[in-house]
Amino acid sequence: MRKLIVLCSLLIASGSLLTSCIEPPLKLPAEAVLVDVPTVITDMEVVWSVDADWTYQWHYGWDATDSTLFGNYDYPKPSNYEVRRYYLGDEPGGRHTNVDAFTIFTSRFRRSYQFGYYDMLLYSNIDSDDGTQVLVIDESDLDNVKASTTVTRGMTRLFNNQPDIDGTKAVTGLYNQPEIFYSAYPQDIYISRNEADYDYYDEEEKCWVKQINCELYPLVYIYLVQVIFTNNDGRVTGTSGNAALSAFARGTNVNTGYTDNDPVIVYFNTRYKAGIEVEGKPCDIIGGKFTTFGLCDMPHYSQKPKPEYDGTRTDLPNYLMVDVRFRNGTEKTLQFDVTDQCRKQSHGGIITVVIDCGEIELPEGESGQGSLFVPTVEDYDEVIYDIPM
Repeated sequence: MRKLIVLCSLLIASGSLLTSCIEPPLKLPAEAVLVDVPTVITDMEVVWSVDADWTYQWHYGWDATDSTLFGNYDYPKPSNYEVRRYYLGDEPGGRHTNVDAFTIFTSRFRRSYQFGYYDMLLYSNIDSDDGTQVLVIDESDLDNVKASTTVTRGMTRLFNNQPDIDGTKAVTGLYNQPEIFYSAYPQDIYISRNEADYDYYDEEEKCWVKQINCELYPLVYIYLVQVIFTNNDGRVTGTSGNAALSAFARGTNVNTGYTDNDPVIVYFNTRYKAGIEVEGKPCDIIGGKFTTFGLCDMPHYSQKPKPEYDGTRTDLPNYLMVDVRFRNGTEKTLQFDVTDQCRKQSHGGIITVVIDCGEIELPEGESGQGSLFVPTVEDYDEVIYDIPM
């Protein structure tokens, strides 16, 4: 999986409110130099890193048509950011009672600071071609900024008859995929009066400088999904393009990156490709890209070593649902238990289902187009094809 890391250098420069910097005063023996009113400069450098190979066991491929229909399957580079600055006073670890908010379009952020402690929250904005987005940021709680997604447009059926598990509805709707974005949350940044707390004096800028590094990690993860049909012989002829995955988190905490406990079904699109070679044999494949905040109660990607899912909602299996069209004109939504694959790749990866079409009986019914049928939890026991994973 490709990931984007944005390195932020917080450069703290001394200066007055009327002048950007001051010369360092002469230092008497045993006397500490006191820094005047400080200025903080935030420099952001984009660094690309690859920690997984998408091509490993990925047979569907990704051609120009896929990119046109679904976008690229890489993590995009952000072009602008939101910066939230919280002043804590003289003690670290305090609550956020006030916030300074900024939107920046360059890699440098420079403002005057008071002495004391600060927290900062930096997250990337969404670069949308049509100016719209489904990702919603809620900053009503300054200590816990939340990101969530919305109900899928045109498919707003809610499920009122599913059983209640421990007081929480197991499925709350059919939701959009969230857009990729990134965040960093450096805490307890100390703005000091003492020269000894600064890293060096910049002769060119005439400033005392203190450098703090932080990293912006993705808070939305990418899965590539492929359903491989072997021995097809024309039984499966295509798909309407509808697909969904169940029991993913509806949102995440932007500060910590820890996902919430609100499981939803997330909708995505697919495409059918015929005659793809898999292990030397021709197969037909339905594939697509799926983005998600992750599984419920899931730790943030930056926690190392990278953890497998260790959340508390082990009662919720992950089901992949895909519309399949058959040669007699009928269409059926197939569903598969992919829980093990999702938990082993809790921060994105490749989900694969293999179907031997020689064992499929064509469904009976009238020909014509179908639409995605999203089952409730009660339907999850009725797996159409038991595919060993």
